[in-house]
Amino acid sequence: MSVTRRGFLTAASVGVGAAVASSVRGPVAGADPFSTGSLGVAQDLMQSISTGSGMIQPNGPLGFVGVTFPSPEDIAGRIRFAFPDGSVGDWLPLEAMDSAPDAGSTPAAELVAAPEGAVGYEVDAPAGSEATVFDDGRGTPRNYSLGSIGLAGLPVIPRAAWGAGDVSGFRWAPTYFPAQSITIHHTAVVPGPDRAASVRAIYNYHANTLGWGDVGYHLLIDPEGRIYQGRGGTPVGNPVFQFPPVAGIAPPVVTAGHVGGFNNGNIGISLLGDFTGAPPTAAAVGATIDCVRALCNATGINPRAGITYRNPQGGATRPMMAVSGHRDWGGTACPGNSFYPQMQFIRDHAANGWTPTAISSAAFGS
Repeated sequence: MSVTRRGFLTAASVGVGAAVASSVRGPVAGADPFSTGSLGVAQDLMQSISTGSGMIQPNGPLGFVGVTFPSPEDIAGRIRFAFPDGSVGDWLPLEAMDSAPDAGSTPAAELVAAPEGAVGYEVDAPAGSEATVFDDGRGTPRNYSLGSIGLAGLPVIPRAAWGAGDVSGFRWAPTYFPAQSITIHHTAVVPGPDRAASVRAIYNYHANTLGWGDVGYHLLIDPEGRIYQGRGGTPVGNPVFQFPPVAGIAPPVVTAGHVGGFNNGNIGISLLGDFTGAPPTAAAVGATIDCVRALCNATGINPRAGITYRNPQGGATRPMMAVSGHRDWGGTACPGNSFYPQMQFIRDHAANGWTPTAISSAAFGS
């Protein structure tokens, strides 16, 4: 990869919702700053060094790194990680983020998971780019009491239980439209062992770093098959819908931000993980089927049907399967080459037991 302008990044966060400045640091000539055995001492030694090289140790846990770019024309870059023994990993390309609200987004890369044991990172990207580090809960055991709320008979971990923070002024006012389709994604980042912390990191990246005001997915599913409420703007205890499903009436869906230009009436389900080279767990796939079936029952969407998606804002149309992978909308490899072939499997199994309790306009698609 050729990057003509180097901008070594200087933003880091400690936990969720907080970002603090972190000095650009380079190695001391003839010394290994990681060899002290104390990251605190190593960090102190490096803070006053300004060499133009860009290995950064964040002032807190290193879980995920997100990078934003100065303009859509400057989305290019790479990242590598350093370890306590002084070794440095290979450069990894930064992948452009492919989800967004309809109104657009800050140019950004997908989150990158730091390898186990990494203590520093270096980003090579256009000048003006910035990086934010998010805690994935690694090395900080937490005993979360994850309650559950109902989604058409399914247990869903509510926002308050996994720790969604408040976004000043709730910059993304909710809008609601009839349900037409369901789109399946992967987060493109491997979750840490603390799954709730991984969900919080994705939320914070979308809501605060990118300025959306909330997470872009309606629901997230972890490798153990637990389902997390994503997008807010719905009554407490009622994910996805403007009001609880009532027999015979398909409730409107809160608009999220997962397929730019086609978000209204489009329910986004994202599995935690990167399924480019390996598929999701059976538990996660099973939970996805359960979600699709429950959502189709509540909205009347036929999981095996084709539809003509119509954006109620602007009138753009698109022939689609009612249940699709993100790449079917174009411009992305999501939900990964190892997961996308399972889309028909998911449709078929969701249709087994599909007993719609309401009518949706999508049910009459062609």
